[in-house]
Amino acid sequence: MQLLCEKLTKFSIPAIRIAVSDMLYSNYDISQKVIALKLGVAQPAVYKYLKGKYSERVSVVTNFIKSSGMHEPIAKAIISGSNPLKVQGMIERLASSRRVSAYCNSLLKSGK
Repeated sequence: MQLLCEKLTKFSIPAIRIAVSDMLYSNYDISQKVIALKLGVAQPAVYKYLKGKYSERVSVVTNFIKSSGMHEPIAKAIISGSNPLKVQGMIERLASSRRVSAYCNSLLKSGK
């Protein structure tokens, strides 16, 4: 049985990475390879993020993160040259923030 925090991060971390990837790729023309390096994921994962190949639940969380702009500080940190460990820490803090956790939890409870 998964803990609630495991269930929440299953949706929130990919959603944050998707939002950041989309912003970097679309607005700053950063390559998938560089985005992958900065996010600490494989390039094929970034390809899937940009092509929309993820679950409906992750899509809903991604839209929530994008609409609120919560991903922008992470993208700006990458653009300014922050190291991947700092970026990963920012992603983890956002994923475990009250706002994102509450939103993901409400999705789990609603069955969406």
